[in-house]
Amino acid sequence: MFFILSKILSFLVSPFTYLIIIIIWAWKTSSNIRRKKIIFISLLFIFLFGNSFILDEVNRLWELPQNNSRQNHYDIGIVLSGMLNYDSKNDIIKFNSNSDRLLQALPLLKNKNLDLLFFSGGSGDIYHPENREADIAIKYLNSINFSTKNIFFENRSRNTFQNALFTKEDLNKKIKNLNKKKVLLITSSLHMRRSLACFKMQGIKCDYLATNRKSGPRKIEFQHCFVPNIEAFAGWNHLGHEIVGYISYKLTGKL
Repeated sequence: MFFILSKILSFLVSPFTYLIIIIIWAWKTSSNIRRKKIIFISLLFIFLFGNSFILDEVNRLWELPQNNSRQNHYDIGIVLSGMLNYDSKNDIIKFNSNSDRLLQALPLLKNKNLDLLFFSGGSGDIYHPENREADIAIKYLNSINFSTKNIFFENRSRNTFQNALFTKEDLNKKIKNLNKKKVLLITSSLHMRRSLACFKMQGIKCDYLATNRKSGPRKIEFQHCFVPNIEAFAGWNHLGHEIVGYISYKLTGKL
């Protein structure tokens, strides 16, 4: 039930949802004066949520600061899913914008900054629960002849809370004195705040490597500051999903 509710909340925090509501409101109203006001509100809405500069600044407040974890050595690296899908019709593995999680983790393992890597993730798809990301990741790594000798996989979790819960269960079975190991949590920058809190709740203290960071150097450019960008709408959707997710987890005792 919580899984389905999280998907509904993702729809409700999308700026597109409210933009459509505003447009329908303008279409249905019988007053020309009110229609003009609503159109002005919709233009203001588009400028606000289509503004890349404003989005960057809000992302900067949410993301955790950069650190030097890439230069350190860890006993265990934990990669959270949310990056892979399988196209059964064409037999193709698809990566989304979160693939940086895996791409930044694999060199750390190969260069021995990590002794072992743990990939946590089942299916986050309501309609295709059979597409478990850990299984897809194994298939991909085998296809490029990347050794999985020092990689463990967990394919049951469907959300961040379960990532932490099942990771702890599996690692306790495989590794002695888990609480004494140096652990590096690897996930997207927007997802990191909620992820760290979930793992802390499970008693796993982690350092972190935040991937695909949204807020880089501050850009003071005309197009970035004033020209609406359709990708900014998607950015607000991702940020809103994480903030609502964090609050929901807090209220339900998951972190």
